[in-house]
Amino acid sequence: MEQKQLFSIRLYLEPDQGGVYTVTSPDVPGLVTEGRTPQEITANVEEALAALTTAWAELGMARPPALRVVLGDRPQTVEALVTL
Repeated sequence: MEQKQLFSIRLYLEPDQGGVYTVTSPDVPGLVTEGRTPQEITANVEEALAALTTAWAELGMARPPALRVVLGDRPQTVEALVTL
């Protein structure tokens, strides 16, 4: 069984009139999907990332830096936005 890798990417959600959000990411060129709920958005982003990863592999293209494993199993630094 293939182990899933976790990545931290920024997602931009743009609301539509019908309650649907268009989702893009400045970290992943070509990522565009939609969803109504957080669960639907998460599932659609994962599906879109899987499709993009397959396409990049078939075309011999490298993943964007945000989706590259740099240090393997060692801790990595990520940015986080928090409020106090």
